[in-house]
Amino acid sequence: MAETANIAEIAPLIAKDIFKHFLWQKHKKHDENFECSNPEHVSEGKKIPKKTHPGDVVFHYEDPYLGKTIYLHTDLKSYAADTLTHTKIRSAFKSLVMTIECARQSESWRETYSVLDSEPHEVRGLLFMLNHDNAYAKDFYEEIQKTNLTTINIPPGILIHYLGPYDIQRLYSIGNDIMRLKGESELPADYTFYYPDLVMVRRHGDGAGQAATIESITGPFLILKHAAAENCKQGFVIYYNRNGDSVEEFEYFLDCLSRFQMLEPDQKIRIRLTNGDAAGNLKSVFEKAKKKYVKAWGFDPGREQLLNNIDIDRITSVTNTYNPGDMGWRE
Repeated sequence: MAETANIAEIAPLIAKDIFKHFLWQKHKKHDENFECSNPEHVSEGKKIPKKTHPGDVVFHYEDPYLGKTIYLHTDLKSYAADTLTHTKIRSAFKSLVMTIECARQSESWRETYSVLDSEPHEVRGLLFMLNHDNAYAKDFYEEIQKTNLTTINIPPGILIHYLGPYDIQRLYSIGNDIMRLKGESELPADYTFYYPDLVMVRRHGDGAGQAATIESITGPFLILKHAAAENCKQGFVIYYNRNGDSVEEFEYFLDCLSRFQMLEPDQKIRIRLTNGDAAGNLKSVFEKAKKKYVKAWGFDPGREQLLNNIDIDRITSVTNTYNPGDMGWRE
């Protein structure tokens, strides 16, 4: 029983270590149940009506495009490699869908997590599935395919996000990289995540202190904007989550930076690849992409200089060392 409790403590600890770097806020209450208000919600297997739904932890941030607070009611799971199966994944999804269906209309949930009725907000689910022994050899997304999520009744309007073992490892490495850049005075203590105005959508607010959205941390790239630091002028750090193995891929990416109005002479741009399987000839591919992009612009010398000022490198992949046995040793 004590060992099981120790394993359960790993996920909240690593979630804290990860999400603070993405500027998410965490409600002080955790491991708190709230009342189930739907008589159709029954337990797995036994078909007994549920009295309550679990709540491991609730994160929240302001969505810059939606203009409201996003609450992520999070189910934290710690599994060893040999127990992380599609059956358990499906069961976790099914349980979380029921939880969010109730949470969205529950006065008990709003009271528990201090949400005002008048506050523009949206409640979503987040399934955080950690492989605590770092031995998960299977492709998590293949396991997701096996779960046949179409058989789960997901009511309209309910959104469920998930982070698997590889996602969590990548985000852990990004958090470590942010700490390293701060330690070397290449990034100031305060920064924000960057969201440009889009064609059909405009950003809300002034953009200061903006958290990374769940969509951005699982997207192809994540843009961090910062003021000048002791060893680096103001600019952007871009965490790039793709392989970087094709010229066309980087041409499209450079065009995105141009459309986002980021290619300016007073802005330093650093691209940091997060994918451990990124191409070995990464820098050569990127150089070729820059040449092709400049050629498409008619060899504009000004634009060429801006592109030549972009740095590209890999981040160091860091493996967490949270161990169930260690969790039992507390001051």
